Amino acid sequence: MNPIRAWNRFLFAPVSARPLGLFRIVYGVLMVAYLLLMTVEFNFWYTDQGLLQGNEAYEAAGSTWRGQVEHLRFSPLNYVHDPISPRVVYAIALVSAVGLTVGWRTRTMSIVFWLAFLSLYHRNPSSNGGPDAMPAIVSFYVMLCPCGAAYSIDALREARKRGTEAEPLITPWALRLLQMQMCLVYFQSCVIKCDGATWMDGTATHYVLFNREFGFFNLEWLGAYPLLVNGMTHVALLAEFALAFWLWFRPTRRWAILGGIVLHAGIRPVLNIPGFGELMCATYLAFLDPDETMAVVRALDPRAWAARLGLRRPNLEFLRGREGSIALPSWQQREHSFDRAEAIPVAERVAVGR
Repeated sequence: MNPIRAWNRFLFAPVSARPLGLFRIVYGVLMVAYLLLMTVEFNFWYTDQGLLQGNEAYEAAGSTWRGQVEHLRFSPLNYVHDPISPRVVYAIALVSAVGLTVGWRTRTMSIVFWLAFLSLYHRNPSSNGGPDAMPAIVSFYVMLCPCGAAYSIDALREARKRGTEAEPLITPWALRLLQMQMCLVYFQSCVIKCDGATWMDGTATHYVLFNREFGFFNLEWLGAYPLLVNGMTHVALLAEFALAFWLWFRPTRRWAILGGIVLHAGIRPVLNIPGFGELMCATYLAFLDPDETMAVVRALDPRAWAARLGLRRPNLEFLRGREGSIALPSWQQREHSFDRAEAIPVAERVAVGR
């Protein structure tokens, strides 16, 4: 196999827009929730009435490089000192996050959200850490991705123009960058932890359990079981290493996703960092195949829940066609049209990028 051809196929061969569309919705919901959490003590963290006053926000955003201070973390809020401007930027970020979630003017909304969110993020870098950086990093890749090509208002409008409900295709180079970034985060985290003695000897989790500053619950009683603490430490390390590689392959993907969900669900009671684990788990949706994405959509369909509970029964008169045959409901017809579209040569299918 020609490695250059394989690399070009990996980056530029058209793929289904469904996984990216589903990820956009979940990501948008999480960003709306993240912004709502920022309203707690908003004045203290993001206005001139709080922690950083005057030029302190501008100075705190600077970084030292070769003995000189470089102000590379730009934010327009570092140059204004009124309490209204941060709220205006916050409102812009919230409206654009909602627009991104529903897929209205998706490209524009993603760019506006990235700029507004980054302005708030750089306004007070003294309180930011690695978990706070992830929304800003992911929002950059979302801005590059054609996230509105599926499950969006833009996609519905484009389907009406084409007169078909065939599955849209996208060029995945930006999606691949997002996937590689997330795997790099897990891999780098694992490498850094392996360089520390407490992770290699299995005692790192012990110190986390006794950290009362970030603890959500009091789990110090687990310290009485050193073998359990040792196992938790090494399992977390192995899970991060597996996530960096297993997400790429279908046979191992479900186990990697399950391990990642268990990992972040276990971290949540120990470290009170809202939004971080949820965002990391949401990025797993970007690795799914189209049929795996449809399986998730079916599982989340409230009509399927109602059918399982016996609250919704099929109307045979509605399902039966004029000639006595059973006609498919509209949502199944759309699914069937997607399946037929997969048999059409790539050159004859329309790539939609919004």
